[in-house]
Amino acid sequence: MRCARSLSRCKLTTMTRIEELLREALGEFMRATTARDQAGVARTFARLIELEKQLGADAPPMLRHYLERRSYQKALEFLSSEQPAAGTCR
Repeated sequence: MRCARSLSRCKLTTMTRIEELLREALGEFMRATTARDQAGVARTFARLIELEKQLGADAPPMLRHYLERRSYQKALEFLSSEQPAAGTCR
């Protein structure tokens, strides 16, 4: 779930399937990088590029920003932390 501000209201939106897959792929990429697994890095990098191309026009601008700049740790943090308790906004 992602918190989107609309004027003074907080509206919760559901993470898309592509965003869920991106979060999983980003986690795999980070683990492969940490393990210095070159084959894993290459495989998950290709998957990230494929998923990035599938993002819809309504994807969060900050997520696009992180992905375009290959800031994968920040993209993973963004996707992992955007799950506030129901009715709360940050």
